[in-house]
Amino acid sequence: MRDIRVALNKYILPIPSDKLFGIDTSSSPAHVGKLANAIDIIAPIQTPVRAAADGTITYVKAYSNIGGADPMFWNYSNFIAIMHANGEYTRYDHLAFSSSRVIISQPVRAGQEIARVGMTGYTYTPHLHFQVFVFTGSNIWEDYQTLKVRLS
Repeated sequence: MRDIRVALNKYILPIPSDKLFGIDTSSSPAHVGKLANAIDIIAPIQTPVRAAADGTITYVKAYSNIGGADPMFWNYSNFIAIMHANGEYTRYDHLAFSSSRVIISQPVRAGQEIARVGMTGYTYTPHLHFQVFVFTGSNIWEDYQTLKVRLS
């Protein structure tokens, strides 16, 4: 039986390494429960965000232009979700307003630019919230589990 706590696919760092200020897996107050394995990748605003693996775009939200360090901004994050092999998905949050370079159902390749880092949603500093997850039920907003992942 598969351990759904560890990603099977291999994923690349979703931003250029020369723009990386740090990786944080523990300090976000929102990374608990289902989000326990999410990663915050600290990078400047407008840093390119790249697909971490080959896949197909399943969701794009790019119209929000607000965010900040208050939970009231939780639902204002721009994000993209990508479906990958073995039923794993990646999600990229806090994207810059109108920076999406992809559309739903579009295939993407690992390393392809999909958007830019922003400050939308509930965030204290410019960063990319990155998570690998699987669905655990039929409600796409509630029934999921993040997976531990090593980025190459």
